[in-house]
Amino acid sequence: MVVLTQELKDFVSRPEVTKILATVGEGSLPNIGPKGSIRVFDDESLAYAEVTGKQHYRNVQRNPAVAIACVDWQTREGYRFLGEAELHPSGEVYDRVAAQLLSMGYKPVAGVRVRVQAVYSLSGPQAGERVL
Repeated sequence: MVVLTQELKDFVSRPEVTKILATVGEGSLPNIGPKGSIRVFDDESLAYAEVTGKQHYRNVQRNPAVAIACVDWQTREGYRFLGEAELHPSGEVYDRVAAQLLSMGYKPVAGVRVRVQAVYSLSGPQAGERVL
């Protein structure tokens, strides 16, 4: 487990940052897609609301390994967060992650907490280098 720096937490929290989730599918095939609900959960975790309960959800049920890319296309900055996802169909994690979507009329299937194990740069010459 790593402790996220304030700089990383601030970066993920910026509204202009695109957040993309990658999961491991059946037969080790990757699945990738945007997840606008990704946010900082605490000093060691990111989290998102799983709304559809489809491919990403099924993949995490089978294999909790995930990658989350957070990219600011304007500044060409970004980070890749690697970790293990935990599914929370109810309880504190669900309540915290789902609150905003519930207020908009969506009922997420689960809150998903990703305990970050490593962070890599996606920016400039240091792209691919581990930063945490």
